[in-house]
Amino acid sequence: MKQIAARHGIHRVTVSEVLNRSDTAKRPRGMNSTQVSLAAKLYESGESLATVGAKFGFNAATVRTALMSIDVQMRDPHGRER
Repeated sequence: MKQIAARHGIHRVTVSEVLNRSDTAKRPRGMNSTQVSLAAKLYESGESLATVGAKFGFNAATVRTALMSIDVQMRDPHGRER
């Protein structure tokens, strides 16, 4: 929506409203359960949140939130013991 808004010189909320009025499907927010399960396996195998997120089209914060919701133990980003 940000790209569409920028391209047409309008606000992203306006894009969202137009899509809602026309019953156009939007990308679902957040990760689905299959993605979360796969992301957990990748993260637990040593991949970073950013790398995992890139594979699914999400940012690291979204992946972190999803993994924490299923009680995956987060690694310290600086290698310190938790």
